[in-house]
Amino acid sequence: MERRTPHVVPLDSVPVIPADEAPTKVRIARLVTRERHGSNLLLGACWMDPGERTNVWSFEEEDRTSAGDKWYGPVDETYFVIRGRLRLTWEEGQLDIGPNAAVYLAPGWSYSLENVGDEPAFFVYSMAPAPV
Repeated sequence: MERRTPHVVPLDSVPVIPADEAPTKVRIARLVTRERHGSNLLLGACWMDPGERTNVWSFEEEDRTSAGDKWYGPVDETYFVIRGRLRLTWEEGQLDIGPNAAVYLAPGWSYSLENVGDEPAFFVYSMAPAPV
């Protein structure tokens, strides 16, 4: 295995993926990726306007998603909210997340996210293993 070195990835050095092209239909930027860095995890940033919501994405073992939704398979994901108020919904409930809070999304569920606040939300996320 190739030995990798640490390096800085400024947010403004990576492209922002527009909502209509992003897998969960909200604006994202992927800072650390398998393709660019050989990383086993993905690190990204996300912006959501008030009232904006994602499609459904699945971390389940099998793909049972509907058209327009996204299946990743069983992965772990975390968010750290910097600004805004978000509502995470899954089959058995929902929870609200605000600034300076982290949330863990476990494999085996399908999720969606909505900005329920009155200001734009900004958060960073990580996913492991990184999608291919």
